[in-house]
Amino acid sequence: MSLVSVVALFAALLTTGEPDRGQSMAVPAYFYAGPYWMQMERARPVLQLAVMNPASGPGAAPDPQYVTTVRAAQATGITVVGYVHTSDAARSLSAVESDVNAYYRWYAVNGIFFDEGSTDCADASYYAKLNSFVKAKGGTARTILNPGTQTHECYLPDADILLTFEGSDTQYVNSYSAPSWVARYSPTHFWHVIYGASTVSAMTHAIQLSKRRGAGFVYVTSATLQNPYSVLPRGLYWSKELAGIR
Repeated sequence: MSLVSVVALFAALLTTGEPDRGQSMAVPAYFYAGPYWMQMERARPVLQLAVMNPASGPGAAPDPQYVTTVRAAQATGITVVGYVHTSDAARSLSAVESDVNAYYRWYAVNGIFFDEGSTDCADASYYAKLNSFVKAKGGTARTILNPGTQTHECYLPDADILLTFEGSDTQYVNSYSAPSWVARYSPTHFWHVIYGASTVSAMTHAIQLSKRRGAGFVYVTSATLQNPYSVLPRGLYWSKELAGIR
């Protein structure tokens, strides 16, 4: 069977065999265990997924505060995945797998978020191996691949979710585009992250756009670079965002 046939068969299975669960919030939770994590717990069931990132990876040793925090989040139903960078498939598989093992051993995570993902189909086998490595851990074993931009259809079998937009609100409103193949798949396979949406109105518009653009997972924040993921929105902005995603 040709590669094109395999991809077409896979597309058919995904679009006909998986129910559309609607849109959910997924958060790059790059802040320390504490009040923001409790805020996320209260955002269930809209908030479904959070990426933990103790030290641009699991760190050198387990952090007892994170152990407690992850368990509490999981108890509410949040899927917690660990951040691991891949350097566009240039990082050795052994180094990446070591980080995966640390997350599972120390924090009993529900899967892994692979950052700095390649968009070159020549690297698809690298991510296929990592996907299989995580799946072998058992349990939820959710895998997310973040190229931060649109990628190729060849990556659909290699992760449960592709983060196909990560950028500013201005970019999302004015410059977003997606290849035609994206529309053939369930929104549950795509996540959009938009930062710098400075007002409630801008945030609401971004969420509306994300629904029309087929993102099953979304996160919008008013925070900006250098690290827009060090805080969570608060107050009216947060409550309106949760209401808009429902």
